[in-house]
Amino acid sequence: MRLYLLRAFCFFLTCAIPSFGCECGPPGHASRYIKEASIVFVGKVVFTDDDGSGKFIQKTLVHFEVEGAFKGLGPEMHDVWVDPGSFASCYAEYHVGERYLVFAYDGAVLPKDSPAVSVAPGGSKTKPKQPGIDLKNPPKVYSAPECSGTRLITSKTKDAVSQEVDYLRKYRKRLQESRSIS
Repeated sequence: MRLYLLRAFCFFLTCAIPSFGCECGPPGHASRYIKEASIVFVGKVVFTDDDGSGKFIQKTLVHFEVEGAFKGLGPEMHDVWVDPGSFASCYAEYHVGERYLVFAYDGAVLPKDSPAVSVAPGGSKTKPKQPGIDLKNPPKVYSAPECSGTRLITSKTKDAVSQEVDYLRKYRKRLQESRSIS
């Protein structure tokens, strides 16, 4: 009888307590993300204040040097600041020196592949001011958590990402043509 009650109790606990992870798998084709994303670009991480703990319970900013923009950024934009999902289960890790194809979002828009996100309550310890940020005129910060469609560009992924970039160049050209017609 005790074993039965113990099993019932364990079953109740696992089913009754909601838990949301960030299960999104590999990113889909760029066409799945381009319409919802506020900005899309290829860039290199030049700074992150991730504390290296592997925990998402931290306020983090990532600074990208833009190499090429496809949506939402003018040609004069060379820097973008991104929040990788601070305090949320879909926290993405970005590393200095690595290149990414980034799909970033403005405000409360969730990426298409994020049906549920757990949010951690509370705050984090204060981090020093990031280099390049003027506190009187702070930069706009976009959101690019895990499941945002963002992908790392490496020697192994370069060919696949270059096909995505070709698609994005065509998308940008169509956008520019439609604006010039109207």
